[in-house]
Amino acid sequence: MASSSNLPYDALETLRVDGAGFIDLIRNNDPDIAVPACPGWTLADLAYHQGEVWHFWGRIVASGITEREQLRAIRQIEQPSGPLLVDWLALTHNELFSALVDAGTDQEVWTWTGANRDTAWVRRRVVQETAVHRFDAASAVSDPYKVPRAIAADGIDEFLMWFAGTERREGEMKPGGTVHLHCTDTSETDVAAGEWFVSSLKEPNCTFTREHRKGDAAIRGRAHDILMWLWRRSDAGIEIIGNDVVARRFRAYTNLD
Repeated sequence: MASSSNLPYDALETLRVDGAGFIDLIRNNDPDIAVPACPGWTLADLAYHQGEVWHFWGRIVASGITEREQLRAIRQIEQPSGPLLVDWLALTHNELFSALVDAGTDQEVWTWTGANRDTAWVRRRVVQETAVHRFDAASAVSDPYKVPRAIAADGIDEFLMWFAGTERREGEMKPGGTVHLHCTDTSETDVAAGEWFVSSLKEPNCTFTREHRKGDAAIRGRAHDILMWLWRRSDAGIEIIGNDVVARRFRAYTNLD
């Protein structure tokens, strides 16, 4: 199992690098450019969303919030306009980074998982959120950014742990079979060696093991490609072997809105 405090990459360094990369993409491009990965959003909208996420978790960690009622103390920020958006984005990133450094990995904080967790969990969550949105911004401006292998493999694991199946999207059916996710570019040092077997996906749980095991459908590709396929960003680089219907339902089942 991938521990939030024992990841095959440096979470803080990754957050620093990807945060800076995301901010540069926003700074150097037209804020009105559409983001195909996030239908209906512009780069400015994506930047505001990412800043909100950084601000939210930065306040939770810095304030040591452990109760849901305490979330009311987190002030909602209206979307800044023009150059102020980039300045605010950089500020929220810096504040989150500083809060995570100061807190270490063992401080208990509130999370939306239904239980309080340590700040190592928050580090992992904001790393994955930032990596995916850096890809969103990069793809909008034709930048060939790919999430690095170790981070993407961990992102697949985190998706299965905390997102897959937690809430069924309206109108979607259960997959009706098992699924094997197989990264073609990972090694034994990566999370789960890049392989997962999903035996069940039904609200509110995804039941899976970290192993090579034949499923009714196999999804193969590089770790980056599988991560983006799971988050419904792209089909590029994905090979589906076996039951296409199971694979399609597996991907569509979870409500990601």
